[in-house]
Amino acid sequence: MKYYFLLQYTRLTRWLQYIGVHPIVGLIVSVVGFVALSIGLFYKTEFAGWIYLSIAISLLLKLSHKQRNDFLNNVFISSEYKVIRLVENGMLSLPFLFFLVFQGEWTIVLVLILSTILLSFYTVNRLFNGTIPTPFKKLSFEFIVGFRKTFWMIGIAYFLIIKGLQVDNYYLGLFGLALVFLTSLSYYQKPEDPFFVRIHSLSPKEFLWNKYLAAIGCTSILSIVGMVMLLVGFSADWVTTLMIYLIGSLLLGAMILTKYSGYPREIGIPQGFLFSLSVIFPPMLLITIWLFYSQSTKRLNTYLEC
Repeated sequence: MKYYFLLQYTRLTRWLQYIGVHPIVGLIVSVVGFVALSIGLFYKTEFAGWIYLSIAISLLLKLSHKQRNDFLNNVFISSEYKVIRLVENGMLSLPFLFFLVFQGEWTIVLVLILSTILLSFYTVNRLFNGTIPTPFKKLSFEFIVGFRKTFWMIGIAYFLIIKGLQVDNYYLGLFGLALVFLTSLSYYQKPEDPFFVRIHSLSPKEFLWNKYLAAIGCTSILSIVGMVMLLVGFSADWVTTLMIYLIGSLLLGAMILTKYSGYPREIGIPQGFLFSLSVIFPPMLLITIWLFYSQSTKRLNTYLEC
């Protein structure tokens, strides 16, 4: 069991070195980024505690995936397996618990502790084995793959929008719209195989522009109904609603540039940290987009015809 945790630590440090980040620097940046994002979330909305809880539980559910836990069960005896699951869940929940205690969210702290313990004894399988249809056709493979994994997040987003309309809470509905964009951003975390870049007979500029247009089109398909609902239900706040759509569209472009700024490697901690700052402070998008655009075109020059 000790070897298992040492192995996970070794994998993490090797991954950080692979993306060009010293482990100590990576730890410091991760802690600062986590605290900054947490403070920003609690500053912006009164529902931050429950949003925070949903993020923590979604991460715990990833650790509860059936295929992963079947492997652990086959490698370790039952008692060791249970300890591993408890320790893993506890380590993942600990940062969230510390910040929730700092905020005085005692009810949510209790719910998260119970969830951490209960999810240590359960595994989560796919809801069903069929293929989920998508409305994207061949516009973007990122959205086709991503939507099939996170369609339930879009359902939660629309639940929040509808609930916001029912209780006359504009900001609750607005967060639902923002959640659609945040979910879309997650589809661009992993780089594709270079083969799927080389097949395009485009310049880096054309490739990035086509990626952005496809992303905006797909996100609009997911968000247009919710945006119309907010524009009709809260007509006095139409400027804010359109601003969220505009900022979300810019963040989507910045995310695509972030993805390709270090291609074919995964997004590094420095790039992720700068992008996270742009989410908290949108005016930084001007710097982020300019910086990552120049890096992305240089990286893509290796794989695309100019």
